[in-house]
Amino acid sequence: MQEFVSFGLHVALIRQLAWLPRGYDLVPAGTVVTSAKLRSIMLSLEEANGPAVLVRLGRHLAAKEQAPILTMLRHVATPDMIADRWRRLEGYSHARGRSDYQVTGKSMTLHRGVVRGQPPARVENLLLQGFLIGLLEAVGADFIDSTILPSHGPAVPVMRNGRLLEKLKFSGRGLRFRINWKSFEQVSSSYPFMANMPASAPSITAQQPIVRQLCNILEQDIGRSWTIDDVASALDTSGRTLQRRLQYANARFSDLLRLVRVREACRLLCGTTLSVGEIGFWCGFTDNAHFSRDFRRLISMPPSVYREASYGHAGLTRA
Repeated sequence: MQEFVSFGLHVALIRQLAWLPRGYDLVPAGTVVTSAKLRSIMLSLEEANGPAVLVRLGRHLAAKEQAPILTMLRHVATPDMIADRWRRLEGYSHARGRSDYQVTGKSMTLHRGVVRGQPPARVENLLLQGFLIGLLEAVGADFIDSTILPSHGPAVPVMRNGRLLEKLKFSGRGLRFRINWKSFEQVSSSYPFMANMPASAPSITAQQPIVRQLCNILEQDIGRSWTIDDVASALDTSGRTLQRRLQYANARFSDLLRLVRVREACRLLCGTTLSVGEIGFWCGFTDNAHFSRDFRRLISMPPSVYREASYGHAGLTRA
């Protein structure tokens, strides 16, 4: 549950409880919701309404809420990007549960593991299954089937042809599940957080044409786990040829990727109220330490200090 709490999704999750029978009263006014408390709330919800309600709750959260982190997860996404971004979010938030995934054709299989402590509870896995279903629907997947794959015994259907099965009965944690879809038509989404604030990292406008072309592609989806082969494909060339052209331009792919991400982080730190953690995740960094290290390397100060300095400068300018 740490990933939901760390990025503020627990607030939206509790808001969604109001739409469920015997849901909202599980969270008294003034309750401080930690990861353990959120898990306890989900356990009480399952006990009162059955396991299917957790899948429904996760699905509604992904489809109906507009939290910044959800915008980041859904932005110009495909099914494999959804799974990759979620796995990166687990690492960024230091969640104890981690997901391995495989996307093949029109099918995604996830296996929930653990980095410390006990494996994720069934309430977490059911909630995540519904959450991923909602994300997939939001980015263009349709006619979804979902199935829990227990280590012993037959598969347990959860959703058929886009309809949730309310009478969901199974034992175990539900650590492994598969989501299939019959069609996928990617939903175009406008770039969020257009704050018209220029970044302060080194400019790329004076660079060689191949460098500008590469950076323009990276900027279209700053949080993607880019490889040089991905960019080469977008430029209709090979990774080897692109690497050679960058060498001629005295540039390296890893340096340019860092530059583009830090430039965008500068803009978001100045022009939005997103938290530093949300900005680091959105810009493609693996964790706050990675974000702070790369930001310091180019800007010579931590992201939080840069934000404070930009606010102070803006105040002096207005005065």
